[in-house]
Amino acid sequence: MKFSLLCPSRLRPKQLFELYNNIVDTVTEPTEVELLIKFDLDDTVPSWIINETVGKLCKFYCGLRSEYLQRDYYNWLAEKATGDYLWAIGDDVRFKTKGWDRFIPIRIEDYLLNKPDRIAYIYVDEEGSTALHPCFPLITKEAYKATGMYFHPELLSWGADRTLYELYEGIDRMYHIPNIEIKHLSYHDGKGIFDETAGSMKERFFRDPDCHNKVSRDIVPKQIEYLRGVINDSIV
Repeated sequence: MKFSLLCPSRLRPKQLFELYNNIVDTVTEPTEVELLIKFDLDDTVPSWIINETVGKLCKFYCGLRSEYLQRDYYNWLAEKATGDYLWAIGDDVRFKTKGWDRFIPIRIEDYLLNKPDRIAYIYVDEEGSTALHPCFPLITKEAYKATGMYFHPELLSWGADRTLYELYEGIDRMYHIPNIEIKHLSYHDGKGIFDETAGSMKERFFRDPDCHNKVSRDIVPKQIEYLRGVINDSIV
């Protein structure tokens, strides 16, 4: 398996099915891509979606609702992933480049040729994004195993993409693949709707707007030091 797409979803069956169709329409080797979806016990995903998609890319998981998006959804799904490359997305992400699943592994493996530890953070073009860092990066399974996480588990909602960027920037293991593009249907730029799920994300972040700064200050430097040690040990 090449790709494990990690996708929490809540109260968005339409967006979820559109994401599934988008992936089917843009991949060349469906057997090399798995879409791992976690939803809450109080969120009834229509049976027709499950019947239509399970076993065809999709693996569904259900659990108690949690406020910790990174710890109990993305990181939880990462534990179940079988792919060489883990890609945290959302049900409001769409792939624009046909054949992305064929092009990305070639570029990643070229980048990793002289890196025996295979620890890497990879990102593609994000249409219209004005963020100062990638919002939807990939990491290798070796990066996940080395850190024991995809995103920092302390963060309830937003900010985890920035702190992850800081971690891999700190060890100089970031690789950009141009000409592969995704887009995010976010309400921030008018492409998406502000629904209950988006409202919950916003409310959780603003309980402590400084949350990601605390992770940047107190946790990221220690992780950078640790990963540098892992990388150095792999060279010896």
